[in-house]
Amino acid sequence: MHSRGRVLRFTAVMAAVVLALTGFSSGRHHSSGRHKSSHSDSDSGGGCSSSRQDHDSYSTGAGSGGGSSAGRTRVLRDGSVRLVRCATRTDPYSTAEVTNPNSRAGTFKVSFSFDDKDGHLLSVEYPEVTVPAKGTETVRVKASAALLEHLDHCQVEPEADRVS
Repeated sequence: MHSRGRVLRFTAVMAAVVLALTGFSSGRHHSSGRHKSSHSDSDSGGGCSSSRQDHDSYSTGAGSGGGSSAGRTRVLRDGSVRLVRCATRTDPYSTAEVTNPNSRAGTFKVSFSFDDKDGHLLSVEYPEVTVPAKGTETVRVKASAALLEHLDHCQVEPEADRVS
């Protein structure tokens, strides 16, 4: 009987631990719609209801359903790119603007491609630029004299990959 009591106590403790780790609470009962995006300020059970939170994207590990942010990894978005001008013989620099949509500064890799009049790829450059939070920075790439001999047009990828 003494052993059976220990087994029951151990089982009860394990059940409580499992329930606590999965987000269940004996004091609150919610339907399966608990994690929907519409929360009132009086609902204190997990989720994202505080207007003071940073709402950049998050990637969460398996089984993490709200509560503490421990174990969450912030995923920053790629920047957007707009070609300002293509290199010419009088000004050998191609220029683009990179916009950072994130709430913190980041470094982005831009893809410039240079083509001849037949559309054949002559060269690709991948400069990096650091852009402040919610800001825009200019990035320039110098075309060599040999490239300018055949250059007809240039383009940039519309998204800049986030490096850091």
